Amino acid sequence: MLVPGHVRLDRLCVDSAHCPSIADNRLPGRLKTLAIEHIVWDWNGTLFDDGPALVLATADAFAAAGLPEVTPERFRDHFTRPITDFYEKLAGRPLTGAEQAELDERFQLSYARRIAAATLHPDTVNALTTWHESGRSQSLLSMYPHELLVEMAQLSPIAAMLSRVDGTPGGGQHGKEPHLRSHLEHLDVDPGRVLVVGDNVDDVVAAQACGAKGVLYHPGDTALLSMARAEGLAVPIASSLTGAVRLALTFVDEFSGGGHDT
Repeated sequence: MLVPGHVRLDRLCVDSAHCPSIADNRLPGRLKTLAIEHIVWDWNGTLFDDGPALVLATADAFAAAGLPEVTPERFRDHFTRPITDFYEKLAGRPLTGAEQAELDERFQLSYARRIAAATLHPDTVNALTTWHESGRSQSLLSMYPHELLVEMAQLSPIAAMLSRVDGTPGGGQHGKEPHLRSHLEHLDVDPGRVLVVGDNVDDVVAAQACGAKGVLYHPGDTALLSMARAEGLAVPIASSLTGAVRLALTFVDEFSGGGHDT
């Protein structure tokens, strides 16, 4: 069980009682040289609390198309990208191009109706402010269409703290890896100094493929990924956005000595 604000790692657990202050970048005999200089934040389901809208819009699309019921549990167990693969997992069979197009259209209509009520996660502003005040940089990378993303009112409270905001360009992307690779090239940062924080498998896979570190954000009951799948990724799991920042502030090039989960 994750305790809000704590961070689970495979070798180290950082909480408010054991995390060094921003100015203290060493723990004698264990931690050496802060490694993370930039955080790439995911948007949907991470900074932006639209998980319920995503699940309900998917359920609406499947119901309208006469396909199997989509519950939050089925969503968490099957979510993947590309979305066409996700839809086929939920449907339990291959889908035609026409069926995929119908599902996408119905999803977009339902999601557009529901998104206006969605807000930033309660922890978003505090987490980004903490990282910003540490003197390091951060950016946002989303699979949401860029022209719609940058117009979202929910983005305005954090926009000034982000060095770059990228949604998917016209035509979209088939996966997050090429999108992240392009994002990092535009930022001109060393991927080894970057931490990607996201709430799903594709965030972790993209980070690893691009040479960056990854942390999975899993807020518990509202997560879009089941805990079993999250733990199977064998990466640090943060139960809060602030916890992910604390982890970034103590991520190091070298770690010696045993650690333990709590």
